[in-house]
Amino acid sequence: MKFNLFILITFSFSYLFAQKKADVNTIQDIDGNSYTIMRTDSTEWFLENLKTTRFTNGDTIPTTKSSHSALPIDSTQVYKWAPAGDKERIKKQGYLYNWNAVIDKRGLCPTGWKVPTDAEWKTWVDKIYNETNSYSMIENENPSFIYKKIDQTQKIPDAGKMEYAGARMINGNYIFHETFAYYWTSSLDYKGFAWMWYFSTTNINHFNFELNGGLSVRCMRQIGDK
Repeated sequence: MKFNLFILITFSFSYLFAQKKADVNTIQDIDGNSYTIMRTDSTEWFLENLKTTRFTNGDTIPTTKSSHSALPIDSTQVYKWAPAGDKERIKKQGYLYNWNAVIDKRGLCPTGWKVPTDAEWKTWVDKIYNETNSYSMIENENPSFIYKKIDQTQKIPDAGKMEYAGARMINGNYIFHETFAYYWTSSLDYKGFAWMWYFSTTNINHFNFELNGGLSVRCMRQIGDK
């Protein structure tokens, strides 16, 4: 009887500890979707693509009447779409959002979290990939640049699986939804375009993208903001 009681107490303690650990390492959005988080220096990052259908105040993020509707480059509307226009992909790959949704004051990310700036994305990429010598940066003459994988056999640091959700162009076409993971920053490049980062199995690229196109989102926060 004592032995059984000891097992029960040990199991209960282990379960509570596991639950506590899980609570620390996950976050939920307003819809109840859970995301694993990764701590890097003074920041924490989502390791999955954002799936929310609502802003943090509860307002619904709309979509276009047709998943392939064309949009003007200077539209001020906020939108989300299923990757490749296929709702079956949402559970695994999240939504594609336009940049107006990214910067909306109602909050796309959970309270206390945000869409990273271009500089914050670069700091994170440098820390996870470049500083571990898994990728080497090759700078171009313009503000875009590319990181190339150094050793094709090398295991890349675990920064969350980059889901290849591709992108949605403003003409309504979906591109590279099996080969690239595209992520918005909250930084505007120039009128009509904002900075974004995109990942393949061999490259990490930095470029700009049309504001009313659709890209994936990862959220981050400064640890001191908790």
